[in-house]
Amino acid sequence: MSEDFSNVNEPGEPSSGTAQIPMGIMIVLILLGYIGCYKVDQLNANFAANVHAPFTEPDEVASLAPSAEELLVARGKQIYSKSCVACHQANGAGSGTDIPPLAGSGWVLGDPATIVAITQKGLIGPISVAGKNFGAGTMTPAGETLSADELAAVISFVRTEWGNSGGTIGTDVVNAARKTVNDSGQNGQWTVDGLRAAGFAVPE
Repeated sequence: MSEDFSNVNEPGEPSSGTAQIPMGIMIVLILLGYIGCYKVDQLNANFAANVHAPFTEPDEVASLAPSAEELLVARGKQIYSKSCVACHQANGAGSGTDIPPLAGSGWVLGDPATIVAITQKGLIGPISVAGKNFGAGTMTPAGETLSADELAAVISFVRTEWGNSGGTIGTDVVNAARKTVNDSGQNGQWTVDGLRAAGFAVPE
């Protein structure tokens, strides 16, 4: 006689049923999904790594970022603080009768190629700035130690600082002026007459 080893108390194998989600719950889930998708679409900037409250759009964040010109001038300020401030002072006023001012200077506000040339080779001898004569000062050729990017930055700074409205310049201006300097064969520091003879604009 065979024995039946099945356990009558053991649950049966699971099987798929025909139970359905109540229609009311289904409608609620659909509505929640729709609202959720709408909110995600409206607030998609919240998923951008560079967007944080209270901002909701990448464009809002981008509008607050400094412009290329502002970054250029900020870099120029750092260079000025290291290379120029000892003589021309933090306020661009120069010093006594030896160091002319940069603030309000026609040399600074004029053709930027002239300032490139002066920083490249330096300047010696008498010079008139803002109606005042400076005779004994000597400017060292600081520009030779700076790259075109650095020189463009520091000149852009002095042309836009202390009420100056000369505007920023790019490396194209620096490179063109440097070529003119090299073509001139200038050795040593410029004089005002030497700048004029080389074709650089000299304020009257």
